[in-house]
Amino acid sequence: MRQLARDGRDFASLARQFSEGPGAEKGGEIGTFARGQMEQALEDAAFRLKAGEVSEPIQTVAGFHLLRAEEDIAAGHKSLDEVRDTIRDALYNEALEARFQQWLSRDLRERHHVEVLE
Repeated sequence: MRQLARDGRDFASLARQFSEGPGAEKGGEIGTFARGQMEQALEDAAFRLKAGEVSEPIQTVAGFHLLRAEEDIAAGHKSLDEVRDTIRDALYNEALEARFQQWLSRDLRERHHVEVLE
């Protein structure tokens, strides 16, 4: 499959024909991803590829994979205004979880008899 893709055959058609993975019907499309979102072997290969290149076979716990880079997307930075709500929500959820754990471990046990049987 790799050689056929390198020879110019349509990668999506080849993926539909040869892939046994869940993305076969979509032509092997996995979309874009950032570092830290995929298995290290896939990331290393993906971030080395230039647009149009096909990777060597990559082995992961899920099997063997071929990647084809559609385009180079430069990593960018978002402004504080773009991420302010996301940061606020993450901090709120973190504080809420900490308070809930405190309530479970301290406040609830102070008011009620808790006996741990082993």
